[in-house]
Amino acid sequence: MAEIFQFKPKATLTAEENLRVFISKCRDQLTVFGSDLNWGAPVWPNIIVFAKLGMTTRKPTQGEVQDPAFIDFAKAYFRYQQGHHPTGAKNESKAFRTVEAALLQVNGNANINGLSISVLDEAAELARQHYSDGSAYHCGREIERLAKFVVENQLVSCAVQNWVNPIKRADDKNKTGREANKNREEKLPSDIALNALAEIFANDPIDGRDIFTTSVFAMLMSAPSRISEVLALPADCEVFETDRDGIERYGWRFFAGKGYEGDIKWIPTVMVSVAKTAVARIKMLTENARQLAKWIESHPNRFYRHANCPDVADDEPLTAEQSCMALGLVSESKKQCRSSLYNRGLAHKDRVHTLRSLWEHTLARLPDDFPWFDKDKGIKYSNALFALNANQFHGNRGCLPVELHKPTNNFFNSDLTPRLALKGKHTSIFDRHRYHVVNGEPVKLTSHQARHLLNTIAQRGGLSNLEIAKWSGRADVKQNRTYNHMTEYELVGMAERLDSSKALFGPAGEVAKHFPVTMLEFNTLEHAAVHVTEYGYCVHDYTIGPCEKFRDCINCNEQVCIKGEDTEILDRIKKRLVTLEQMLCIADEAVESGEMGADRWYQYHKKTVTRLRELVAILENPDIENGAQIKLRGNDFSQLRRVVAKTSIVVIEQKGKESEEAVMLDDLKTLLGGGLG
Repeated sequence: MAEIFQFKPKATLTAEENLRVFISKCRDQLTVFGSDLNWGAPVWPNIIVFAKLGMTTRKPTQGEVQDPAFIDFAKAYFRYQQGHHPTGAKNESKAFRTVEAALLQVNGNANINGLSISVLDEAAELARQHYSDGSAYHCGREIERLAKFVVENQLVSCAVQNWVNPIKRADDKNKTGREANKNREEKLPSDIALNALAEIFANDPIDGRDIFTTSVFAMLMSAPSRISEVLALPADCEVFETDRDGIERYGWRFFAGKGYEGDIKWIPTVMVSVAKTAVARIKMLTENARQLAKWIESHPNRFYRHANCPDVADDEPLTAEQSCMALGLVSESKKQCRSSLYNRGLAHKDRVHTLRSLWEHTLARLPDDFPWFDKDKGIKYSNALFALNANQFHGNRGCLPVELHKPTNNFFNSDLTPRLALKGKHTSIFDRHRYHVVNGEPVKLTSHQARHLLNTIAQRGGLSNLEIAKWSGRADVKQNRTYNHMTEYELVGMAERLDSSKALFGPAGEVAKHFPVTMLEFNTLEHAAVHVTEYGYCVHDYTIGPCEKFRDCINCNEQVCIKGEDTEILDRIKKRLVTLEQMLCIADEAVESGEMGADRWYQYHKKTVTRLRELVAILENPDIENGAQIKLRGNDFSQLRRVVAKTSIVVIEQKGKESEEAVMLDDLKTLLGGGLG
């Protein structure tokens, strides 16, 4: 286990002195990532690259490496935090890059002691500019964590511990609708791809690459795992235990990422036979590589005698052909043999090499961390389930029986996806077996889609979030939500099954159908409520929309007056008419004198006076019986009239003015006042 310590700053020291002590301790005392870690290197292989913001290369040049005034702090902070709270390095790396760039922009130097609110705000803004919404949010969270750490440990002099990440969390994609379905499809594997891999696996393929790809994917479908976790499994990963009911259970023992400790992932009963077959095929495929690794560990000074190795003494001179056979190089002809040796940087003449000298050449080409396949997990090549020989699946080059290869995530995923840039040189497993989508597009898949699918199936099956997180190897239960792709209809169905008496989609679980009603039916729907105004009653339906004529009832088409019901209302209307006639005269004079804006008041008062005169004339007309409901029609703008008018124009252009639909819309415009708004 790596050596770690709890840093305790000294109050008697300055921030600069505490920082110096912190960096020194992290460099000299910590053993996180190994005691032999090359501290001065800008790249810690397979861990992190200390490059500037915007650099994507994994081998940065001198000008692309982070500033000398900042990089030692970044290394110390990263090594310390990974010892105490191991996580993926991506977010911390983004935080380092944005903070360093912000320090240079704001202060002109990258010394972490210059950290301030302005620097942190600038770092957050740089994160927004350079990363996606989701990545920027997580980068901001890491910047916030860094700010708290340096203040609490007295590594900077400025108090920035209260700075809060200003970047909003990206919208959760687990929503409803068309966009949600699209996001769901991108995260989950297609049926065509799943069925294709299942068919190839069931047909017991003989090609090494097909065996590798289908077996790995079968393992991914047996338990929710990251591809890096599966590829790091030991050869003795299989676990058999008998439960309390006497039933034998089958699982794999391996270490998960994201901070979760090593554990056993139990395989569902329906997948046990598939999982066992997949592991057995991989073991057979990788047996030679493990035997080679064991030989090197046990006999580092003797050549590994594989099946095609020349049967000669270790010090006996070899012909060029024998040298190629020993190394596993192509040797179909003397010319080709010499070319193979030349390409390896070896002399291509006879009697130059011996097995002993070739063994020294072979040992120099071993992987950097040999004998460790995964040092953090204590797995050697001699016990790695996925230890391969170099070129073992190469289509053109022969397998090298004396060289080792560690497959990566990309090595596996590249066989599931077509690579257009390498058209003609690369074929995916689907292309090799002629599987295509109906429209002719290539079938593709990613390793992580299996993890999303298994988590969604577990959610559908009712497994608790805690159990799903443990099965998936997650330290945080909240991460489950990212992998849950149940549709809104499935969630409603689950809710309905909890209490069948409360159907959310109707008694049969269906949405109630609402068909349009006829005008006759609509007219029978009396207004449920009206309210009294100073001139009569308002019959506006507030379920349709808000009032568009607030405090201007006279000019409203939904104002109703009752003839002969209340003489006080008629007197009030007449008084209102007298007042507005006076206002109309004043507005007329203002227009004549050229006052700005007076014309609008003149038009308004003129319209209102006209309506009041019409209303008084109707209410005093002896030919109209008492109790009649009077509602004036007007030409004022309304949203409904504008929609009707626009629709009417389109209908007339498409079907003609005499069409039934055009006539109906024309009648509706007349009812609404006839104006176009």
